[in-house]
Amino acid sequence: MRRVTAGSWPFLAAVLAPAVLMTAVLATGCGEARDDGMWRGRIDVVAGVSRVISDAPILHPPDQTADAALVEDMVIDGREDRSFTSVFGITTDRNGNIFVADSEQKRIQKFDEAGRFLTSVGSDGVGPTQFRSPVDMALDDDGRLFVVDSELDRVTVFNPDLSFADIWQTQVSKPRLIRIDAEGNILLFVLTQHDLIYKFTPEGEPIDKFYNPMETLRRTGTLKEFIAYSDAAMETTEDGYVIVSARHPYWIRKFDRVNGLELEFNRTTSFQMTPLARWTTTQTPPPVGLSGGLAVLPDGRVMNSIQYQEFEQVGLNVMGMPQLKMTRLDRWYDFFTPEGKWEMTAQFDVSGVPMHVDRQGRIYFAELEEDRIIRYTFVFPEELN
Repeated sequence: MRRVTAGSWPFLAAVLAPAVLMTAVLATGCGEARDDGMWRGRIDVVAGVSRVISDAPILHPPDQTADAALVEDMVIDGREDRSFTSVFGITTDRNGNIFVADSEQKRIQKFDEAGRFLTSVGSDGVGPTQFRSPVDMALDDDGRLFVVDSELDRVTVFNPDLSFADIWQTQVSKPRLIRIDAEGNILLFVLTQHDLIYKFTPEGEPIDKFYNPMETLRRTGTLKEFIAYSDAAMETTEDGYVIVSARHPYWIRKFDRVNGLELEFNRTTSFQMTPLARWTTTQTPPPVGLSGGLAVLPDGRVMNSIQYQEFEQVGLNVMGMPQLKMTRLDRWYDFFTPEGKWEMTAQFDVSGVPMHVDRQGRIYFAELEEDRIIRYTFVFPEELN
């Protein structure tokens, strides 16, 4: 732990000594306090949509610690034929069983809540239980597993015992993320087609599509907010919302299943949230700022990762294009209230971005260099007092 509040250390040392810890850093801000007197920023309404601009976080009382802990809860070690090569999707069922989608190994592995291997399904091919690139999964209330294949552009449905149930084509190119909304509809995020989210019935019948960046352009008239919504993240909530985080610019959007876009929020960062720009070969490549590692906790808190990257040019490829090497990577995790107000920013001693949050609020990361899946438990400031 990098920083603790006086009086809290004996408790943390005794209980959390073996844990992986993070420090939540509260920034100072200016401006008038709004609403509950604990948050500083502003709320604008643009064409009926509330925009929460966080110039400063919630101001915690002086006797309250600003530290939060991330405690290692469970590790699944990859070994022999159960190794993890290219994991993009993790999910869990109501019994705590863990499902891991490995796009390179063309399979779905199932583990129990303690991380013990149970079974797997899938192989390389185009048959009903085969994959070319299984990148993400979602479970419905009946325990059926929906797997999206970004290369075959299709969804395969498995029964709770992982026996084959159904298969259908998405009719869209390169679907990347799959979620199930509060009504049981299937949502597919297609990052290569203007980042549209497509809604289907569980049987694959198309219903609707939304999250077109052109809507933002028409609403605000700002070209900046149309650019580069690539590799965004998407989560659904049990009370009927769809929450989406874009890479750049830094906006998190909350969609109501009936009324559409309801809320947008962000926070002011110390670096620009911009993609890699053009540069000449005699210059140093410009830094990159991006976001998009999204997690929604059971209490409604929204966690989103942001990162700052620097590069150097190390040569040219056979096509004469610059080859880059990353020389710096700083990653932070922003926490927001369900209303979009920035609470705190933390740095984790973990690699990668969050893959999944289960019903108990535990969060899962894939550390592929170490060939393992790690589950962590949060301890927030109100729980440390």
